[in-house]
Amino acid sequence: MRIQAKFITAAIAGAAVLGLAVPAQAVSTHHSTGNATGRCGNSVLGGGNFQPLCLFFVNNGTGAIWGKDGSVSNLAGYTFKSGSGTGSGQIVKNNATAMESEYFENRGGTVWVNSGFNGNYDWSYDGEGGALGYTWNNNAATQVGIGVG
Repeated sequence: MRIQAKFITAAIAGAAVLGLAVPAQAVSTHHSTGNATGRCGNSVLGGGNFQPLCLFFVNNGTGAIWGKDGSVSNLAGYTFKSGSGTGSGQIVKNNATAMESEYFENRGGTVWVNSGFNGNYDWSYDGEGGALGYTWNNNAATQVGIGVG
């Protein structure tokens, strides 16, 4: 009986500790090969003085490309640029495997797992690009700046 009481007390104490656990923080990874593809520029957006964050359908920066000058809180409805290679015309949300930041405003760029700039994220400095990690085919938002959601 005494052993059973100790076991119940320990179980209650353990449950109390678990109930007070702090929620996990979002984690991030800097993803850069150090060499931008040169494909992420104003031509992606049809000219003008744009400095986009680009996402690629293929992880080495080839294939279809999508770019946007500014933050996008939900990538639903956006598609990879037609005629830009493998994956062109496909939905961008949850289909990108690489990123490149061309803001050149010392802010970098971030790709988020969840819409609304939440959850885990991958980021790169301006002029960098590389394969995604946490957001590989699990990307829902892009943002100017590094992990500022």
